[in-house]
Amino acid sequence: MVEKLRSSSIFTYRLVESSVGSYAKVLLHNLRKRGEIVELVKGVYTFKKSPYMIVKAIPMSYIGLGSAAFLHGAWNQVGAITVLSPAASKTVRSGERIVAGFKVIVRRISEKMYFGYDYIYMEDLGEWVRVSDPEKTLIDLVYFRHPAIDEMSELIRMVDASKLEAYLELMEERGVRGWRAVRRRVGDFLHLGDTISSRSWGSHRSRPQ
Repeated sequence: MVEKLRSSSIFTYRLVESSVGSYAKVLLHNLRKRGEIVELVKGVYTFKKSPYMIVKAIPMSYIGLGSAAFLHGAWNQVGAITVLSPAASKTVRSGERIVAGFKVIVRRISEKMYFGYDYIYMEDLGEWVRVSDPEKTLIDLVYFRHPAIDEMSELIRMVDASKLEAYLELMEERGVRGWRAVRRRVGDFLHLGDTISSRSWGSHRSRPQ
């Protein structure tokens, strides 16, 4: 049973219980006590000791804000890993938690704002992980008024302006609260006024997801 679980990215308490019955609690307790598994969210576990695995346990989620900027190489300071999800405060507890020894913050984002992520392959995990792309990372940083946004100027060099414009238009179409302010602040941040230039700072990566 344990070897079968070890080959899985994640597994649930219910899965273990369906195989070993009431012994599931004892088995999982012992595995956690020995440091072999970590709990990602309530009732979901993994043998892969990385906080980034939490997005595997939250279906609608991605690594965002400063954590995404860090993974894109646009920032070298990240004190906690931030996960954005419409499920936060609904089916998943929001706020801080410790996962695999790292502080993880789960923050709520509306379903209207759930788009603009890529899958980044993490070789040390052998897993694809959802991470906001540079364009959505910039928008989220502005949307959440991230205090360190001025330190992430490197992100501008990665941004595709036409894709950024498409995301801003999508926010308007979906009626995201505060979309006008976000557009204005993004324009100010890029030093291009209230509109986004057609100039591209980076190659086009992917369509909104």
